[in-house]
Amino acid sequence: MKKLKAGIIGCGQIAGGYNFICERDKSLSHACSYKNIKSVDLVAACDPNKKALHEFQQKWRVNSIYPSISEMLENEKIDILSVCSPTEFHLESFEAISHNKNIKGIFCEKPLAYDLNDAKKILSLAKEKIVSINYFRRWNPSLKKLKNDFQSKKYGTIDFVHIRYTKGLINNASHYIDLLTWFFGAPIEIETTYIYPKISFDFGVDFRLTFKDGFVASFSHCPELKFVHIEMDFFTDMGKLSLLQRGQYISWYKSEIDQSYSTFKKLSLSKSYETEWQDCPTRAIMELISRIQGKGKISCTLEDGIQNSIICKKIIDSPY
Repeated sequence: MKKLKAGIIGCGQIAGGYNFICERDKSLSHACSYKNIKSVDLVAACDPNKKALHEFQQKWRVNSIYPSISEMLENEKIDILSVCSPTEFHLESFEAISHNKNIKGIFCEKPLAYDLNDAKKILSLAKEKIVSINYFRRWNPSLKKLKNDFQSKKYGTIDFVHIRYTKGLINNASHYIDLLTWFFGAPIEIETTYIYPKISFDFGVDFRLTFKDGFVASFSHCPELKFVHIEMDFFTDMGKLSLLQRGQYISWYKSEIDQSYSTFKKLSLSKSYETEWQDCPTRAIMELISRIQGKGKISCTLEDGIQNSIICKKIIDSPY
């Protein structure tokens, strides 16, 4: 079968910068994943930043580079296109892509847009394309198993969920909004308790989501931290399961009688392990290629991205 041709819009960290070296099964970026998939060739990239563009070309040995999307699409026949430009330029990217009949699949970075109206415009522009949105935890096999474990009550009945996060609602908290909706369906109630001053295009927000299973997920924004942080605790009638370091590790603490204070129970670490967090972009792109070939389905669709945008909009607009 003829190899598919891939292109990348935007040459920043997620495009290729996160991989200092590109090892098989350890991709953290679009470029490394394309290089590791035998059925696709990375043939072109574009970015208005000349320095970033030339560094990207040298690092990833891309034959053709362009300062704009329009120039790249005029000169290249691309089958799969990665949208790695900053979020505020996603709509512009899709406007350029929408009329190109060669492009069969699009792998777009999250969030889809900062503005819900822009997200809806993207949905309209991309209706003829196969689109995958990179809420990357959906391609982590360990988290797919965790979803099934919660459904089978392996860790008991969930009583409460607590999430701590930095970097804003749309940029960072939306990852775990997506995770929760993937696991349990869309929230049935939204309550906003505090909105912090806006930074750039995003807000930090404290809020609560109620799910049909009866539990509340409480999100707390951490505005003053000097590092990126996002962690989640699931409190159940059997103990606590913690999703640590952006989902890279899982720890399960079992509830048991405290021998020192027999009228109380305590949490004791039962197991802790690293999830299969590396190589999620490769799994996502391979899935996209299969869908282009008429097989399988997309784990995180354009509609999933829109749903996250709608929830974020409701959180920002909710009175508190």
